[in-house]
Order: sequence, then structure tokens, then C-alpha cells
Amino acid sequence: MSSEPSAKESSRPAAPSASATAVQTSAGRAAANRQWKNVVPALTPWGKNIVKPEATGKHVLIMPGIGYTVDRPLLYWAAQALAPQGWYVDRLDLKLTESVEFPEMIDCMERVIDVWRAKSLDRARQAGEDPNLLVITKSLSTLSFPHAARLGLRVVLLTPVLNPPPFDKHKSIIPVPLPAPANEAPQPLICAGTADPYFDDAKAHLLTDHVRTFEGANHSIEVPGDWERSLTYLHDVTKAIVEYAG
Repeated sequence: MSSEPSAKESSRPAAPSASATAVQTSAGRAAANRQWKNVVPALTPWGKNIVKPEATGKHVLIMPGIGYTVDRPLLYWAAQALAPQGWYVDRLDLKLTESVEFPEMIDCMERVIDVWRAKSLDRARQAGEDPNLLVITKSLSTLSFPHAARLGLRVVLLTPVLNPPPFDKHKSIIPVPLPAPANEAPQPLICAGTADPYFDDAKAHLLTDHVRTFEGANHSIEVPGDWERSLTYLHDVTKAIVEYAG
């Protein structure tokens, strides 16, 4: 989903070039072995990591929305805030064709989570530390939450898709309540704006007690025309993520 809901959201990014079909890192290449037709994942370490991956048990995966990349404010500042706290940050980029549909994207993201989790558990063992894994999702990638929950992962849901986007013929949403055994996972952190058409406060509270809403904010947790309140919300979301991460 793009940063603000509109008719533009139905348009898809350009098809990946031939060079984009080679996914970076061994973890990314393993995920790509599924050979999705319309989506190419690139799972890469953040260039500003402070700790070495084999030197910590704290690993975080940051996942994008459609049009809301991992370099956009909510996700960029999550990485900036967590790295100095000893977290090793991996980030996911998705290259999409015009023909991509939600089930294919969701399947891809679930497989990436599997690969990242296995790699992070191995790295924690090498570090001699208990694994502390966290997944931060935004919009589209929040639809991978049921799978992450089945794996027992802690998850941050930024602007979760609780109402179906009009351009998704499959009407994909996060199921509420989650079916077993996903409903036994740690409660997620949810952050969303009250002006976000894909958000539903009642459904959010059925998923978790950790719900942070931002008055008048859109699907980017921004208030158009009010930069001061938008920056305050960015600060508050980032702080909530740091506190949830622990």
C-alpha cells in the first residue's frame, strides 16, 4: 500500500529488471528459490548496523508496504533507534510486477520470515546468547503477521490491514481473532492513525492490549498539512517500538 490511501494505490511498481532477479544475501537467495512469478525479495543487512550479526542474540527484521519502503520514516527511524540498543537489523525489499496479487506477496513474505528466523537463531547460537527476535511490519507486510505469530515471534504492526483495500480482489486482511495456535503468540504492538481506512480499532483490541492510535493520522501515521504533529507522531511511534522491543 502506498503512503496515503488513494486511487493511485491500485498501480503497481514497474517489473523488476533481469539483474533484480538475483536476491542479495544467502538468506534472500534461499527465499527466492520459491521462484515467485511476480515478486522478487531482497533480504539485506542494514548498512548502519553497529553490532556484528554473530555477536548478538537480538535480531530485527524490518518489512515494507507497497510504496512504503524500509527507507520511509516509520521504518527508517525504527532501525535508527534499535541499532544503538544492540539490535542487528535486516531489511526486506520487494520488487513487484504489474500483475502481482496479494496471495503471492503474502506467501513470499512468509517464506522470507522463515529464512530470516532460521538464520537469526543460528547467529544467536554463535553469539552464545538467547535469541531475541522481532519483526516490524508496515501495511502490506502486516498480512504476514498470522504466520509470524504461529512461529511465536514478537511483531510490530504499523498501520495493520484490518479492513480490505479496495484494489485487492482477494480482500486480504489480518484475521480477527487469530486462529490457534497463532493466538497463543506474544501480543503484537499496533500503531495506526484514526483516519486510516484500513484500520479498525475494535479489531485491533481483539488482537492485543498494545494498541497506540494517533488522532487524525492517515495510513502513513501523518497528518497532512500539520508537520509538527506528524513529527510528534513519528517520535511517539519510534518510542513505542523501542519500549516494546525491550
